[in-house]
Amino acid sequence: MSLSIISDTITRRVANRRDRRAFLRMPWSIYQDDPHWVPPLLAEVRTRLNPRKNPYFEHAEAAMFLAEREGKIVGRISAQICQLAQVHQGAGTGHFGFFECEDRVETATALFDIAAKWLADAGMDRMVGPFNLSINEEAGLLIDGFHRPPYIFMSHNPAYYDALFVACGMAKETDVYAYHLDISKPYPQRLERILKAAKRNTQINLRNVDRQNLEAELGLLLELFNDSWSENWGHIPMTQGEVNDLAMLIRRLFSTDAVVLAEIDGKVVGFIVVIPNLNEFTADLNGKLFPWGWLRMLYRIKRTPCGSVRVPLMGVSREYQSTRTGAAIALTMIDRCRTASINNGATLCEMSWILESNRSMRSILDASGSTLDKTYRLYSRCI
Repeated sequence: MSLSIISDTITRRVANRRDRRAFLRMPWSIYQDDPHWVPPLLAEVRTRLNPRKNPYFEHAEAAMFLAEREGKIVGRISAQICQLAQVHQGAGTGHFGFFECEDRVETATALFDIAAKWLADAGMDRMVGPFNLSINEEAGLLIDGFHRPPYIFMSHNPAYYDALFVACGMAKETDVYAYHLDISKPYPQRLERILKAAKRNTQINLRNVDRQNLEAELGLLLELFNDSWSENWGHIPMTQGEVNDLAMLIRRLFSTDAVVLAEIDGKVVGFIVVIPNLNEFTADLNGKLFPWGWLRMLYRIKRTPCGSVRVPLMGVSREYQSTRTGAAIALTMIDRCRTASINNGATLCEMSWILESNRSMRSILDASGSTLDKTYRLYSRCI
């Protein structure tokens, strides 16, 4: 068992069912008075951390740690080693995530130190995060934009976490942004003109994925995602197992209208994913799906219009990036999803996350009337 004592704080590796339950339940002690916190669905987090159920563990391993003082759990952290990251982010790069901590530098230090030691013992010389568990899941620490609850699959944390990170030697790697838009309002006139011109590009064909052939369709998305995002900061290719998980999620909770593909001459050259903000439906479940939470959530999904949606993924083939045709592909996909979302009862949309270095996409979002709503930061530290 990994065990460390710093001052009066004991840190240890999660080793049994009792520890795992404490790890899962720890956030409740941090956010009990936070009106914007959406309790995570415990069953979903439990599945994500289960190596037998999460395809992430086909190419990665992870350890979870707790901090305890005077018999009370006061913090948690995970440490991960992803083999794909060794290829695409540099050998020796380890990750951390699931950070929760009381407002005490000594506790945060103990957590980062035990995670760093586990990574160093495995040959890592650098830790980057937070990732819960990977960059393709929840990523980044909220440092600005505490005024509203998070959208689905986005993180939320107390404002004091940034100070804890800095005090523990964590330095900024990059920022990622969430943009917010009232889609019930008309576009600015300038964007209307650009959209009309884009729609005259008759070579672009938009379609939804075929539910009868969902796995193959999402395979096209996988290929395009790995191509279009390949030069982005921190990119790690999605695997077929992760795409299969996405297909299962779409079948269970979302419609195939959530995914739009753009084609030119029969070749898929763009995609966009738009999903209902299910945090609207789960915020009052207190993290519990059983025995009745699951039924309540499904009833709401089927019977209640979701007032907000999130765009978690969008990509344009590299051959069209930074071209007029590429801009036309992006704008027509956004407009198609905006219209569908309004017809389904939504009025608000979050587009997240967007790299601070992605000037072209940020320009499109600025032109659409979107506002920069939240900032999330990724940090690193040598170990």
